Amino acid sequence: MIDSYFFIPGDKPNYLSKIDKINADYIVIDLEDAVSINNKQSAIELVLALKFNKNMFLRIPFFDNCYTNDQLKSLILKFEGQIVLPKINFIEDINNVILISEGIPLKMIILIENPKSFIATEEILKVFSNQIHAIGFGSHDFCSLTGIKHTLEHLAHYKRQLILYAKAFNVAFLDGVDLNLINFDQFRKECVFAFESGADGKFIIHPLQLEELQKVDFMKEEEINQLKAVYEKIKDVPINDVDVFKIEGKVYEKPHLVRIKWLVEKMQKKHNNNLN
Repeated sequence: MIDSYFFIPGDKPNYLSKIDKINADYIVIDLEDAVSINNKQSAIELVLALKFNKNMFLRIPFFDNCYTNDQLKSLILKFEGQIVLPKINFIEDINNVILISEGIPLKMIILIENPKSFIATEEILKVFSNQIHAIGFGSHDFCSLTGIKHTLEHLAHYKRQLILYAKAFNVAFLDGVDLNLINFDQFRKECVFAFESGADGKFIIHPLQLEELQKVDFMKEEEINQLKAVYEKIKDVPINDVDVFKIEGKVYEKPHLVRIKWLVEKMQKKHNNNLN
């Protein structure tokens, strides 16, 4: 019920060649932490040779001085402005990226990875929300810099705050990665918490996590059946005409019905995608 954003290292030809076979909602090609300094230049050649698809984003190390401004612009242009910005501290960092892009329309994912960017999130969204696809929580870097223990219990407050900011400015929120590829209990808990808290997606780093995400029970069967029953009553009603409905003794107002319609149609879409 939440979208998957699957990271692929930009310097691995054998991984890049399998992009079309990856059953993820979005693909994030990574030129930052997943690529060593020695491989940065070979990676840019591989990435520029890729076929761009509309569900692809590129994480670019803008502030590491490993690429020239001309190279950065060529990457932005190749990915039609769909970029992931790491290591953001202040609003000025995004202004610098916009200057480098020289007028290319941007659709950015802003990574919140440190206390400075966390504090600046509201200001960033106020200024740039029309150019932002999502904000993503870089929880491991955040914990490393703050000394917070990386558990759902300790991070729940920060995730909820970021989700609130995202919803206020009508952008998506993407939950951070889980690094445990042996035991998926924590991964499943994070996915359910993200969904129930209003998150839109989760960062994924391994095919096994994609498989686990498809198995996660985001809602109980009785809840799903109830949603589908309501949906059948209102599915053909235009959103602007939705009013108060009384269905099986329960009152549903417009906000509830809009969300039910969105949830059921998303479930249907994901089911159809899995069949394909």
